[in-house]
Amino acid sequence: MLRYRRRIPDAAQGILVTSVFLLAALTTTTLPAQTHGLPRSAAVSGTLRDSATGHAPTKSRVCVFIPTGPSVFQARCGAIDTSGNYRLDSLPPLGMHVSVSCESIGGMGKELAYDSVVFTDSVVLRRDWVVSTAGCDHRPVRRVAGTFRGHYTSGFESSEFVPCPADAWFIPGDLLGVYAFDARRAWATWPNGVGKGLKWPDAPRDRYGNSRYYVRWRVTIIGPGHYGHMGVSPFEFVVDTVFELRSPGRQDCR
Repeated sequence: MLRYRRRIPDAAQGILVTSVFLLAALTTTTLPAQTHGLPRSAAVSGTLRDSATGHAPTKSRVCVFIPTGPSVFQARCGAIDTSGNYRLDSLPPLGMHVSVSCESIGGMGKELAYDSVVFTDSVVLRRDWVVSTAGCDHRPVRRVAGTFRGHYTSGFESSEFVPCPADAWFIPGDLLGVYAFDARRAWATWPNGVGKGLKWPDAPRDRYGNSRYYVRWRVTIIGPGHYGHMGVSPFEFVVDTVFELRSPGRQDCR
């Protein structure tokens, strides 16, 4: 059995509440009991559509906020696929907020719709949303692989790569004038094993004590969007192979 309540969430865990849903449908389906002594669990599934186009918005996700204490929630999130479908499994039979959101142009995200529900039995909650996606970031995400030169700064809050001008990968439509920092910057990530055995030379440090290097490496660039610490970088830079690593100099990008 499902008891349904609607109210504004006490805490949206960083997702901005900026729109009201236009249409939603609610149905329930019984889940089969789990075996091997495991507890029964609930799930939420459904679709998300743009009310203007009927298409699925890009860069969108669904989250449930499970209460763990007074006004304290644990977020469980999953991506909504390109067809607009989503599902979150293994949810506890508790009251929770269900929210769908998109990545926004000028911020970390925009909440598109929400509801509060209480599971009193093991059920699948189906929620189909038709919403206005005005303000969502509709720029397509691309993946570009290649070899690039530029300057890399390593740090918890500033793991960034700024390419040499001739090696830039973006196009004007990627930028839209929304980034407070260098729009070419990318958040550099190192998959397991990549970079092992590299010899890091002495290099100048920024005001936070992070070293800045000149690098030439093969990478995959993902974006545009909001990546890294607080979403400050418009691209993600996944390192594959490092060909050159040294202290920066005047001849770096010539």
